Amino acid sequence: MLTPDRVLVSLAILKHTIAAAGTALLLGAAAMSSQQDPVAAFAPFNASANGNGVRIRAQGDASDVQDEPREVRIVAKRFAFEPARIEVTVGERVRLVVSSADGVHGIEIKKFKVNKKVPRGGEVVIEFIATTAGEFPILCSEYCGDDHDNMKGMLAVAAKSAR
Repeated sequence: MLTPDRVLVSLAILKHTIAAAGTALLLGAAAMSSQQDPVAAFAPFNASANGNGVRIRAQGDASDVQDEPREVRIVAKRFAFEPARIEVTVGERVRLVVSSADGVHGIEIKKFKVNKKVPRGGEVVIEFIATTAGEFPILCSEYCGDDHDNMKGMLAVAAKSAR
């Protein structure tokens, strides 16, 4: 049976437990609000794309990386990317600003671990460094209709020319 003294002690313990839990929640939320995504924490540049971008860590000499990325605007629409071909150079920082002209799409470049959903009527910003020469397919990673499998583009990364 609970006596008034036990009820007060139990309520006091409960009050302190709730206060401690609330403080922990507040401190955890404050700490998390200032964190970047784990990949961005290792990125060799300061990307401020509101957390929407994919950032890939450079795998070469940091001195090979330019300060400002080359920005390429891409429109995803049934069933194509415009432009369909993007040409960059090894070591070049690339910023893709991808928007959707009609429905939900995705953009994926497997070699550079890019895979981002592009919302209907919205846009996403993707940043990465082209670390390997070659031609790499750009695919739609969100099913967008009957010709979804034919929605492709190409990222062409040229080797650096000798200086």
